[in-house]
Amino acid sequence: MLETKQLQYFARAAESSSFSEAAKALYTTQSNVSKTIAALEKELSYSLFLREAGGIRLTPRGKQLYLQVRPILESLERLELETMDSDRDVLRISTNPSSWFARHFSEFYRKHEAENIRYNIHTDSTFHIVQRIRDMEDDIGLVYIFPEELDRFRYEWKRDQLDFEILGTTPAMLYFETEDMAEKGQRRPDSWKELSLIQTEMDKFRRQSDWKVQETGESLSGLRVSVTTNSDYVMNIMMKENGLANISPKSFTRYKDGDEPGITLSREEGEILYGVLTRKDTPLTGIRKELIEDVRRAVKGETGATGTP
Repeated sequence: MLETKQLQYFARAAESSSFSEAAKALYTTQSNVSKTIAALEKELSYSLFLREAGGIRLTPRGKQLYLQVRPILESLERLELETMDSDRDVLRISTNPSSWFARHFSEFYRKHEAENIRYNIHTDSTFHIVQRIRDMEDDIGLVYIFPEELDRFRYEWKRDQLDFEILGTTPAMLYFETEDMAEKGQRRPDSWKELSLIQTEMDKFRRQSDWKVQETGESLSGLRVSVTTNSDYVMNIMMKENGLANISPKSFTRYKDGDEPGITLSREEGEILYGVLTRKDTPLTGIRKELIEDVRRAVKGETGATGTP
């Protein structure tokens, strides 16, 4: 029978292409890694690695095994973390990248800081979030839906027997500063046409040729994406230090006239939906229900639009 230790040693060696590097990461010896993997190969009756002068590399069957083993080990790691927090309530949230939600959650956390709760916040694409809610990886999913995606999205959440509530609608915004910079009165660019963009990977908002400045009708087709990233931290730094801009949903934050951190954009297809995904078979109570109500109040005060699509 396969042992977890064997799979862990195998995965680490596969990722580092070196028994010695795997040993360093596992705080053991190279001979121990080699013996463990040799025992695994004997049990499986096939080779996992090609041993070469320059190191090791996976065999075709080794590659197949790695693809099967990696999610198993990730699940075990999550289970181990959950066991460490067995005396605490854990609230799992998945969300599209959203500085507005990050700021709002910071306020929500401050109100509940003394409570015995651990929060897990995962950022992902809309349709990956549908899968995570379906597979019970998260309790609550907060997503933005483009109008042209709505039919597919409706099919998927109904197929997976989920609930979806529209919390509000919003246009997009060309952000040329973060909200923190706007609050501190940072200098704004003389012209948005001189900006370069930083966008998240696989970002729907990168289709900037679809966007127009709402006030003037000018097309943004001339802007170019200079950096893509999956890190909010990198995005914020590059916007602050390098003057890059970003196209994202317009924040639900209420600004004073002239204080908005960018330019409102529009598309012929209409505004973007913002809503919450949950599972039908899991009634929301306690902190989960309170978070949704808190986000609903914040959004509804701005847009006045809630319901089910």
